[in-house]
Order: sequence, then structure tokens, then C-alpha cells
Amino acid sequence: MSQRSVLVSILVPAYNAARYLPELCRSIQAQTYPHYEVLIGNDGSQDDTVSSLAPFVQDERFQLLSWEQNRGAHQAWTILCSAAKGEYWCAPGADDVLYPSFLERRLEVMESNPQACLVHGPPELIDESGGPAKGALAPASMPLRISPPRSLRVFLQHNVINTPSVLVRSSVTRQVLPFSHWNWGYTNDWFSWILHAATVYDVLWDGQTQNKYRIHSQSLTENPARAALRHAEVALAPLCALACAARFSGMAAELWGQWRKTLYHRWLLRALTLRAQGELKPEWLQQGAAAFYDNKRSRVSLWLEATKHGPGAVATRLLEQRASHSQRFPVAGIAQVNDPVFR
Repeated sequence: MSQRSVLVSILVPAYNAARYLPELCRSIQAQTYPHYEVLIGNDGSQDDTVSSLAPFVQDERFQLLSWEQNRGAHQAWTILCSAAKGEYWCAPGADDVLYPSFLERRLEVMESNPQACLVHGPPELIDESGGPAKGALAPASMPLRISPPRSLRVFLQHNVINTPSVLVRSSVTRQVLPFSHWNWGYTNDWFSWILHAATVYDVLWDGQTQNKYRIHSQSLTENPARAALRHAEVALAPLCALACAARFSGMAAELWGQWRKTLYHRWLLRALTLRAQGELKPEWLQQGAAAFYDNKRSRVSLWLEATKHGPGAVATRLLEQRASHSQRFPVAGIAQVNDPVFR
């Protein structure tokens, strides 16, 4: 890494995070690289989040931003990102932990690769008490460098990034931020990474673990409304993200032409399932149609769309099932992309 001092912005949206936030803050203060700012967004918390930060806001590098109404992780991140001054940013969850060498290691990689937009790596999974947790978030290893357009195809197939592990070049984020206007509940990171991958920059992998990612035992299946929202967003996010990316990226526009119908058919199949379960919200249906038709239809009917796209949707289902049989890792996006990372 060069000898110049590089400011890094650490962005931490926090909602009712008093239990875990002090541990994250201590791990930030323990960083071997000292040139950073910490922007913590208190997203309408009802617990002791503010008082838990009292020992840390005395550190001039820490800044607390608060607003009364809970706006959700995406809007909170957008507010913090707009206020960030760093050449790079990272976004650990309020309940996560950074290794002491996190910033130093990630900066070394990024400063040596000016053509990269971000670097990510494998996390150590921990449970609610900080002990080892079991699970898989993405393939165990990745190519050290994925360049466009392959990087965009990989992200259309699956979100391979553990967001708390990333260090991102702020100048690239500023390019795509105007297109990141959807208020996602669960997939804001996947949406954002697709936009980043639509630029001319590479995506890097550092196999050295530098963060702890906390997995909670509470299951989404215990809350049908939350589970339905997540199931809807998993199908909507790549559709909407690629549609947005096609507006500023010729590479994305080409892939949009290739995968546009497949993405929409996957969403319609998901929408039919949600309707059968009584969980489909009209705004989700309109959101998918707005992306597919480029906002040229004010309202759509699920049954009319299913009738119009029925044969194509059936073909998409068969092709997706066939492609998934050759993959060792179940993907959330388009299985037909069939990148070697997942085989």
C-alpha cells in the first residue's frame, strides 16, 4: 500500500442494535489502519442504541446521525453513503465484528488494483452469542479477479458477496448511486452489486477472512409476511437492477436484451406462487412490470401477464431446472448463466 493516508468511511446503519453495536465499535477502534471515519445511522431505534454509543462518540472519528422514523437498511445506507467523505467505504452490520487487520488488508488490495471497484472475502460465521455458526452464504472460494462482463453475469446468477466483508471504491458508488432508488427490505446489497458490476471495473476476491458475520436463529419462516417479502425481492432485484444498469452501461444493455424475458418470466412464476399463498402485493407486480416494460404500462394484471407470457415462463422453468442440475451451489438468480463458479 502507498504511504499516503487514505480516508475510509465505515457506514453502520443501526436499528435496535444496542446489544451488539459496542462490540463492533471496539473492533473498529482496534484497527491497525487508523485513517477512517465512522458514520453510524440510528434508524429510529427504540432501545438503548444511542446510550450504548456514548463511550465511542467521544472518539472524533465516530459520528452519530439519528432520525426518529425507521426507514430501513437501504435508506439508512443511502443517507450515510451520501455523507461519506472517504475514498473507500465499507458497511459492516451493527451486529458484526471486524478483524483488526480488516482495513489495512483490504486497502492494500484495492490500492494495488486501481481498476477494481471492490474487494470481498469469506467471513467467519458466528451465532448470537459469538460462537461458531454453521451455514453457507456463497461459494467457498472465488476467482481472485472477475472482470466485466463476466462479473455482471455472475451477479445475475447469485449474490456472491458477503457485504460486511467488502471495501468499495467510493467514486464508483457515486456513479451508480442515482440508480439505486428502490427501497429494498432484504436485497438492497444484491441490487447495488449488480449496478457496480455494470461499470468497467473489476471485482476482487481476497481469500483471507477479515470479518465475523453474525447469523441469528430467528427464522423468516416464522413470519409469513417477512418471508413473502424476501421471496418477492429475490426474484425482483436482478430484474430491476439489470433494467436500471442498462440505462448507463452498454454492457448491461446487451445482457438486458439477452436475459430480459428470462428475468421477467422468473418473476411471474414467483408472483403466481405468492398469489396462490395469498401473499402477493399489487406494488410488487407493478414494480416488475415497470422494469420489464420500461415504465410504459401504468397497470398490469397478473392473469393477463401470465396468459401472455405463459409458454415462455414454462420454458424458462424447464431451462432453469435443467441448468441447476449441473451446479453444486443453489443460486438465487438465473441458473442458465451457468458460470463455472457455481459448478
